[in-house]
Amino acid sequence: MSTLIFFNFCISGLILLIINSYFKKGLALTVNFFLFIFMLIFINAGTQSLRLINLPVNTSLSNIFHATFSTAIWVLVFGLAWHIGEKTIARIAYFKARIFTLILYAAITVAALVYAVEITAANIGWLGIPQAINAGSCLGLPDITRRLFYFSVYFFAAYFLISVSEYKKKEWKTIFFVLPFLHTWVIQFFGKGYPQIIEESIVLLALFLLAFVSPLRFDYSGVSLPKAQGRIKPRLIELLPMLVAITLIFILSFIDLITIQNPRLLISLLPICFLVLLSIPRIPLIFVILLNITCLLIFKKLAIFAALPVLLLAIFQLAGQLQFNKKDHSTS
Repeated sequence: MSTLIFFNFCISGLILLIINSYFKKGLALTVNFFLFIFMLIFINAGTQSLRLINLPVNTSLSNIFHATFSTAIWVLVFGLAWHIGEKTIARIAYFKARIFTLILYAAITVAALVYAVEITAANIGWLGIPQAINAGSCLGLPDITRRLFYFSVYFFAAYFLISVSEYKKKEWKTIFFVLPFLHTWVIQFFGKGYPQIIEESIVLLALFLLAFVSPLRFDYSGVSLPKAQGRIKPRLIELLPMLVAITLIFILSFIDLITIQNPRLLISLLPICFLVLLSIPRIPLIFVILLNITCLLIFKKLAIFAALPVLLLAIFQLAGQLQFNKKDHSTS
């Protein structure tokens, strides 16, 4: 029953995210984004879900449901990650609308959402996947969290550089389309182990450097936005992604507490909860920092993942203030 409820939520949430994207980013960007991520996720997550439950890849209704369920979850995750990441970096004027800064925070949001969903899935046996041994007492990051973090870095980089950067008018922009496949190619041609570690380390270092120093920003020129008419209120449309995120947290909390009856699993929701708090501009950053320190004191190393986006945003804010101070001194 919980599987069907969560599947229905994913479909409903996707519809709400698409509506928000349509009014905020236009029809072309919305179609391109959700179609692009759907194809990539279905190829990766959809077929992978069939392998995990030892089902043959065929067109039976059962297999189609499993692949569709898996795909719907991760497409929803990527849609939420764009919105939450965008709202989070908007706190800092100096980094607002910077593409690589958003890529970093969107990828962190993907990892946080994947972490929360996977911990619950492992303990309830979603999609026929056997429940993990002692899963309730193990809150370490699943391997899929790391894999989807890097996959999301490549995907967001490809999509943003092609569709909403200054390169969108270049004839050679399609070269960025190869980015989502680089990780797969490295593993295929060089194998796992050290080649994969080296590749991921280089990507992570490059992303951090670009997030701080790259001035490349979003370019929405030429985007045609529809106007909300009748009973559709712009404020309500703006709140739709946050409604989806909060509902997701509530559903996972309900399953952890009522269905699985393991309150300890709620710790896996801390990272996405803090990212949601960071994406709400009316909540002071100092309040989020103090709350995060409290969680670290209570849960210790289990709350480290939740502390990373908060610490990183504090560093970004400090860097932004330093840059503005330099500009003030240079103009005075």
